[in-house]
Amino acid sequence: MHTRPTLLDFIDDELLRAPMTYDLVLDAVHERWRMRPPAFEPGKIDPSRVLQQGRTELVASAVRALRQSALYEAKSGSTITTTSFPGAALHSRSELSLIDEGDVEVDIEINRCIEAIRVSAEAELRTLQTFTSALVDDVNISRDTNPFRAECMVRALWSGVQTLPLSNPSKARLMHDAAEPLAALLRKAYAAACHRLEDQGVTQATHRTIVVGSRTGWGAELNRLRLPEDLNVLRDSMPAPLDALPPVHGPAGYTEALHTGLHVQAPQRSGNKADPQLIELLARLFDTLQKDTQLAPDTASLIQRLEPSVLRMALVDPKLLDAYDHPAWQFMNQLAFDIDFCAPSQRLRLLGLGRNLVDHLAASPQVEAASFVWALERLGAAQRHALLLATQAAAHDIERLQAAAPAEAWTPSNRVPLDISNLDTVPADLMIDAPAGSFHADNGLPDGLSPGTRIRAYLQGSWRNLQSLWQDNAGEYVLMVEHAHDRRWALRQRALTRLMNEGLAHPLKVRSLVRRAAEIVLRKL
Repeated sequence: MHTRPTLLDFIDDELLRAPMTYDLVLDAVHERWRMRPPAFEPGKIDPSRVLQQGRTELVASAVRALRQSALYEAKSGSTITTTSFPGAALHSRSELSLIDEGDVEVDIEINRCIEAIRVSAEAELRTLQTFTSALVDDVNISRDTNPFRAECMVRALWSGVQTLPLSNPSKARLMHDAAEPLAALLRKAYAAACHRLEDQGVTQATHRTIVVGSRTGWGAELNRLRLPEDLNVLRDSMPAPLDALPPVHGPAGYTEALHTGLHVQAPQRSGNKADPQLIELLARLFDTLQKDTQLAPDTASLIQRLEPSVLRMALVDPKLLDAYDHPAWQFMNQLAFDIDFCAPSQRLRLLGLGRNLVDHLAASPQVEAASFVWALERLGAAQRHALLLATQAAAHDIERLQAAAPAEAWTPSNRVPLDISNLDTVPADLMIDAPAGSFHADNGLPDGLSPGTRIRAYLQGSWRNLQSLWQDNAGEYVLMVEHAHDRRWALRQRALTRLMNEGLAHPLKVRSLVRRAAEIVLRKL
């Protein structure tokens, strides 16, 4: 009688096979380099010889990194990231990371290697995920429980490559040449792992699927789920009770609408009826936002407190449903965006500001679009103040970059130590918006990465949310801050342009919460 294996048993079994996988990958890379040697500087050691001499240490380091990440995921039950990797080499907060074209080239090759595996072994990865989910009793496959998925295998290989005394271009070339053989080997390894687990009596978990009714044709289903241009059509689709709410007379009259167990008091014009479909629509929208897993619980709770104010305005201002960019929706979107992407040290302060603004709107005798415009302006002022503080904290970095930009005398490196004790207030002339750099609107970024611009970029093996603090007059450097980890990055404009061209950097946009909620409500009708 076979004992049902656990996830730790699966990890131990696969780790025994990992050295052979990496050895075969290095064999393929070495053979390719033997036939077509990579370029190297005169006086330097041939990269192919370095690879052959250091492959034992490379494989051992890669397996150690893979073991560490797999066991961490198994014990913590959470998906690992580069920044959360236990023992990962992170820059300290007192260091400035300068990213050059060579660093970006490595990031591009790592990402390409991951994507090559995902494309080549898509079916095998999906099947293996059902088995690993069964090992941890995740019957609905709510998360990726495979500790040997593409990014884990590639990052472990990169950890091993770091042991070789090679330049960044040579390391990037190694990752480039390893992508194809690693994808082919992992495809077979994933399939073999599935067969072994099946032979051991593991029953696959099942993917959750959406079943379309047989009475609805495919074309009709597409039309039914197409989101209308405004919310009026969705309101008309709401169920309307036969006994509509009676009119309430008097200038100070209120209609108490009961929806989803919540009593909402809405001011009514004399002799008018409250629209039950409108009340039902807003109730469903805010209920959907409350359950939105993409919003932090405190953010969702704050958004929920806006419901009475939005309903009061909707009953007297029908323009709320005419567009998804009404000031009320814009304020809600901007508030959630600012909270999600602020520095951890500023989160409580921003939540407090949001509560004060929501309470002010709720206490206003009459809520209009202008009230939400005013609230938006207060959020903008808070963001400008936070940007000023971040720029002041980076004054020493800015001075060093200013001195380095004209002379091009600073040799790029991944770590440039900073003396935080000497940080001072930023000079007034540094607060002037920088002129246009090498970015243009057709690349998705505004003309010039002006202070305050937010982007999402793939740097050093992880996606990061960055905000621009400063760029030099020559357009050579841009200084950015990663609020999530209180870390600053200096990037050459050419490196950032390369990331943009590879699709590994794009501007962060304020998402429309009400549009996403409306899509969910529409699918449930």
